[in-house]
Amino acid sequence: MHLTIQIVNYNSRKNLRDCLGSVQKNFPDYKNLQIIIINNDKERLEDIQRDFGVELIEKNENIGFGRAQNLGLRAAKGEFVFFLNPDTELFPLTIEKILEVFSIDEKVGIVGPIHLKEKNILDESCFGFLRTPLSIIGSKILQKKQSLPTNIFETDWVSGGAMMARKELLLEIGGFDENYFMYFEDVDLCLRAKEKGWKIMVHPEAKIFHKSGQSFSSYHKKKRHYYRSQIYYVKKNFGRGWAWLVKILRLPFYIRNVYFSKQ
Repeated sequence: MHLTIQIVNYNSRKNLRDCLGSVQKNFPDYKNLQIIIINNDKERLEDIQRDFGVELIEKNENIGFGRAQNLGLRAAKGEFVFFLNPDTELFPLTIEKILEVFSIDEKVGIVGPIHLKEKNILDESCFGFLRTPLSIIGSKILQKKQSLPTNIFETDWVSGGAMMARKELLLEIGGFDENYFMYFEDVDLCLRAKEKGWKIMVHPEAKIFHKSGQSFSSYHKKKRHYYRSQIYYVKKNFGRGWAWLVKILRLPFYIRNVYFSKQ
């Protein structure tokens, strides 16, 4: 089996159907894919299993993104594993273009596509460069826009919403850190991969449509998860002192987004 696709589902039945439909439509070798759905929702997915021929891992509770993907990884048979969010839809040739990048260099370990939002607007959070305490603080102040190269390029991390990796790499670094419930687990995984000498790449002609943030009805709850993971990431990779500094400097943003935002 050459490729395994893994999708964690939570409160996303309609989006999941659209996602699988786009894979079925845009990847000619669909019948030879191994597709694993890790269901973190209490609502069972037998109809989706029947209609799309996927493998199901039923958890019936929200165990978080990384922990769920690690469960899927134990059942994955592919040389490559493509982590997809249920609120994504593939463009034609997306999978083929991503797979092409791995043939460039045997040290290419992770490849991501470009994420597009409504009206084909680039989602700038789909890749980036090393997340340090200073870059995290600076991003709140500078709001610098990210440019998109026209050719395949190397980066420091790609979004776990659509990330393909060599299974060999994933086993070497132990998969996702399960201490992250959601957010920053993809940045952390890419950082550990680079420390082992693997390259992280983006193919700008490989594209997905990403609705983003569809599984959480509460914006405030989502931001709490984000900020909790942010601090864990900084503490783990840069130390307790930096974590406290980020916590202090981001306090106005935390209060606004967690308690007062009307979104």
